[in-house]
Amino acid sequence: MKTSKLLCITIISIFTYSCNSDDDSNSSSQNYSELIIGEWGFTSQTLNGNNIDFDDECQQNNEYQIYSSNGSYEQTEFENLTGNGCEQVSSSNGTWMIDDNILNFTQNGDSYSAEILELNESILRYKLSIDYDEDGNLDEFTQTLTKL
Repeated sequence: MKTSKLLCITIISIFTYSCNSDDDSNSSSQNYSELIIGEWGFTSQTLNGNNIDFDDECQQNNEYQIYSSNGSYEQTEFENLTGNGCEQVSSSNGTWMIDDNILNFTQNGDSYSAEILELNESILRYKLSIDYDEDGNLDEFTQTLTKL
């Protein structure tokens, strides 16, 4: 009889924990979807765990990403082409959606999935597995952005 009660309590505990875990996952995803809304500026980036510089100061100081509540996404690109300062050279558009801790987005028709490593009111840090250096091997590329 004691064994049956213990087994019953164990099973109930497992189901209770499983339900609570699912609820936490959904609320985390919902919270991320709310926190990401806004304009984000680039702060730092790493490639395979090593800090890497931005192409130029225009990229670090002027480029930004915008995540809108309607699911649209925009990224600007700036360069100092003439030597007279940074100027916007292009803008990429697409859509975004968050599932658990995965940020799925399209940019000019290409689809990407990034693991959200940190997201709060002021910091967005995510990791992409992409062939950054075009050598045929996937690289771990991490970007950190701050809310503007």
